[in-house]
Amino acid sequence: MAEPSRDASLTKTYQRRARHTRRMGIPSLGFDEAVAQLDTCGLQSLILGVVKSAESAHHFQLFLSPDASRVVACLCVDNQWERSSRTTPD
Repeated sequence: MAEPSRDASLTKTYQRRARHTRRMGIPSLGFDEAVAQLDTCGLQSLILGVVKSAESAHHFQLFLSPDASRVVACLCVDNQWERSSRTTPD
């Protein structure tokens, strides 16, 4: 049996993450579209990028072509739930 390509592994990983995000009620944008783009891009490898800001409650996950010349897919997750779910001692 052939070993799955990197993009197939990413597709499976992000399909699971999309289901988890929905189950947990975490707001997101573009998750299903990104998974579909990963599934059909046909690339054997991708560069992963992250955009985060201390001022924003959003986490952007970028999937770039191997030469970084184009964005293959992008999704956004609201990570405010993570901040608000942490408790600090009184």
